[in-house]
Amino acid sequence: MRERYKEGSARSAKNILSVIDKAKKNDEAVLIFLHRSVDGDCVGSASGICSIIRSFGAAAYVAIPESLPENMKFLGIDDLFFRPDGGSHLAEEFKISGTLAGRKICAAIATDISESSRMGVCGEIFDSVEDKTVIDHHASVTTRSDNLWIDPEASSASEMVFYVAEQISGMTGKELKDILTPNAAKAVLAGIVTDTGRFTFKNTRPETLESAGLLIELGGDISEVCYNLFDRKTKQKFLLSAKARSEVKFYCDDRFALTVVPYSQFVEFNADPDGVDDVVSAMRDIDGVELAIVLRQLESGEIRGNVRSQEYFDCSKFAEGFGGGGHMRAAGFTVYGDINETAEEIIKRVQATL
Repeated sequence: MRERYKEGSARSAKNILSVIDKAKKNDEAVLIFLHRSVDGDCVGSASGICSIIRSFGAAAYVAIPESLPENMKFLGIDDLFFRPDGGSHLAEEFKISGTLAGRKICAAIATDISESSRMGVCGEIFDSVEDKTVIDHHASVTTRSDNLWIDPEASSASEMVFYVAEQISGMTGKELKDILTPNAAKAVLAGIVTDTGRFTFKNTRPETLESAGLLIELGGDISEVCYNLFDRKTKQKFLLSAKARSEVKFYCDDRFALTVVPYSQFVEFNADPDGVDDVVSAMRDIDGVELAIVLRQLESGEIRGNVRSQEYFDCSKFAEGFGGGGHMRAAGFTVYGDINETAEEIIKRVQATL
């Protein structure tokens, strides 16, 4: 761990140990929150925190607002999740009594997100919990808490969580392998791999690679992670991805690439909502393209935008204009309405700024 991470990770480690003590003392539970449109980093960081808390004998669950994407099922972490609208016995119990396995919620920990408005159906639950901790690498913060660790220079929230695990290991004398289970280590590694683009983005630093190496020793299989997250595709996803790529349109002297994927195409190819996850990065990598956006429409009517840029376009600022957020080079947003009208509005805004 580099010096720049020590203060924040130590402070977060103390906060989490305090939460663990409170949960055990009162036989209560801790909920870990992530953002909607779940990705590798929010899942990895939340799973890491959940593993840490459970390793000390406290009850903890990850509150997930939607199904885990198909390409993350290999992680083997389903036992960590609580989905409020998922129809499970936990969901029914929580709806009736506000408890999980008979336990009240004593604390909330958010990873890779600080804004309840981007937590989907879980946002209201997050707001209702007084004791909040946040570990995030996004610059925009709206949550009010003394227990925040925000580091926009970090590669990922998952890397930050790994440093918290190291700190807790040092503070308690408990070995790291007993704090992060092999599947949790795999999930944290997946989070780092996701947000560094297989260690190819500029946010990859020497300590990022060192952390990944330690996670591999703890049970993270880098080949399995990269294959499932980036390379593995069903026939349906392959055909849908090809369709989305074939319909890319270019604007602003070919510096802006946009493709629109209506819900009817997911139905046509019998593909899951993550079936076009690979398209936006491929578009951004086209010679001359500075900005790439993929719009996809879900069955619920949500329109999700994935935004990527090369060198100078601020994706985060652009996404904030649609109620979303993210990073300078990668961001996302969710809106409702007509997908073609949304595309037209996006084109106008890009043309005015690019």
